[in-house]
Amino acid sequence: MATEFFKNFPKIQYKLNDGRIIFIKDFFRKSKIEQEAVRGIVEYSLYEIQNGERPDIVASKLYGNPDLHWLFFLVNDFENYYDWYMDQETFQRYLDKKYHGQYLVFDQSTSVVSSTSKFLLGEKITSATGSGRIIEVDPTHKRIGVDVIKEFVASETITGAVSEKTATPSSVVNRVDGVFEYKNSDGVRRNSTDTGFSEVTYLDHEIEVNEAKRNIKVIRPELVPGIIRRFEKVMLS
Repeated sequence: MATEFFKNFPKIQYKLNDGRIIFIKDFFRKSKIEQEAVRGIVEYSLYEIQNGERPDIVASKLYGNPDLHWLFFLVNDFENYYDWYMDQETFQRYLDKKYHGQYLVFDQSTSVVSSTSKFLLGEKITSATGSGRIIEVDPTHKRIGVDVIKEFVASETITGAVSEKTATPSSVVNRVDGVFEYKNSDGVRRNSTDTGFSEVTYLDHEIEVNEAKRNIKVIRPELVPGIIRRFEKVMLS
């Protein structure tokens, strides 16, 4: 029954990370009001997702039916399938894609942008040993993000091919190791450093976000048949 029920959901177009287009079932949007009602009446248990456990695997493990994976998206704050907890291999691929390249960090923000000159988004930059194209200009953190052709090193002057601006980075790091924010022992977060605040890198931030997705709410198995009947009424009407 669950398979046939799932087949009746309308389809929407979805673009994968590799550019391919697939179609998935758009039952979340149609049933938003019903989701809110279910959250108010259903008793939940908590489940800790293990590495490699996709939604269908957990559904099969808890409910004996992989097609019931949509129940997890019903009762958790997931926008789509990409909000599911990522295992280590998937997480690493995600980081490599999102944070490719390097950050060139300077001592002064004016080395990035000043009243008379600035590095330009998209322009090629070169140094004695490095070359690449600017993909981020961030004077707040005194840095530029670069899609690298040849890796840059600190203390070598870089030159913009279009802006002709020159500057010398004091440090060079992989973008995933760049500063995302600063946090103190009380959990207060800010964009600039101060006494008692420590750096939080993009890697630290992404690990925290991903780990927060590991524990999910699940509907108790004995309540599932009633939920399915309720959704059949809403979705198939």
